[in-house]
Amino acid sequence: MRCGHYGTGLARRQLYRCYVSGASHTFAGVLPRRMLVAAQECDTCEVHLEPHQGPQAPRRYTFSVREVAAALMSVANGETYTRAAVTARLQAGREELSVSYGAQLVGNWVETLSPIVTAPWAETAWPETIVCDSTDFWSTDPKTKRQRMMFNVLVVYGYEAGAKRGRLWALHATHRANAQGWLEVFDRLPGTPTLVVSDKDPAITSAVKLKWPQVTPMRNWSTVEAEPFWLRCEYHLRENALAQLRPYGLDQEGGTVVEHLRSAFHSPQGWAAFRRQIDPDGYITLNAWCDQVDAQVRAQTSWRSRLPAHHSNAAAENLLDDVKAIIEGREFSFRNKVRTNRMLELVRLRLNHRADELVFARTLRAALETGQLPGHQLQCRDKGTRVTKAQRKAGQRPLKASLHQ
Repeated sequence: MRCGHYGTGLARRQLYRCYVSGASHTFAGVLPRRMLVAAQECDTCEVHLEPHQGPQAPRRYTFSVREVAAALMSVANGETYTRAAVTARLQAGREELSVSYGAQLVGNWVETLSPIVTAPWAETAWPETIVCDSTDFWSTDPKTKRQRMMFNVLVVYGYEAGAKRGRLWALHATHRANAQGWLEVFDRLPGTPTLVVSDKDPAITSAVKLKWPQVTPMRNWSTVEAEPFWLRCEYHLRENALAQLRPYGLDQEGGTVVEHLRSAFHSPQGWAAFRRQIDPDGYITLNAWCDQVDAQVRAQTSWRSRLPAHHSNAAAENLLDDVKAIIEGREFSFRNKVRTNRMLELVRLRLNHRADELVFARTLRAALETGQLPGHQLQCRDKGTRVTKAQRKAGQRPLKASLHQ
């Protein structure tokens, strides 16, 4: 039976009393219900609610599960932490706070609660084919107008064996898109892909060789079944070839050279036919480019028919446009590596069409009801990145944030 409440104002929670064998105790439940100011109609489920039938909320949180889920969904959609916090406070009937406090509220939810809602969709192993790409983000100093690199986001798109359609396998923010940064991504999951597709990025190829050392050097290919085969994106190869053809006026559609270029990367015969078209000594830079890529092109055209039918990194490249739309203009605000990657995991779910506010809420309730408590806030804070005025006067300078080192 109902037995009063605890808390004050909008944080009031309903209490109940249980009688067992003559004894009794008061409890609120694993997910206590926040008390409503007055009875009201629920527009979502179209039922009448009494004051004690308010939304469920975690014990240590003043906001309801549904309000937290809505905020995490907003973050997945690319909303700023500040805007998501304003919406959450309005839904809960609370007053607006200053910008910094509002952003911190949702930032804490991303840190502690987003791992719970993203866990059911976490990838467990690398698929047959992975397509890799990256993009960098820069910030301009308002005083000096100088630009500096802030961080990079690495993208891995994957195709399971036999699948015609793939999905976004990983979004990872790191300081630099170097071999170490890519190793951080590759080390996240077990398994060895059959095919790795990317543009000409030495950081990716170096990381592949370090992660899966059985991969053979480019000029000494052996059997491919038991090792990742690095395939250079055919679209970028074609664009690079057209750039080399342009100074000689050979890049016109319908021309003989361009017609041979269409099939140049499909088979060894196609590549040889293309090279025969440009053999004259007058095409110096064009022949130099062909010599530069010859070993790689001959290797991948020889194996093309036996490899999974994925020949471009366009899938990963296109997704970077969505990531840029979310981050550009906010580069400096993403300073903590752990929090940023947890935010990107929410974005990954949305890009894979797996993000849903109701599903987030159900997942949170199920986890909390089984005793899976969220972690303490600010556990992944970068210590030493802020100093007091006194410390600054004493000569102490703040350390760089984990994402900007």
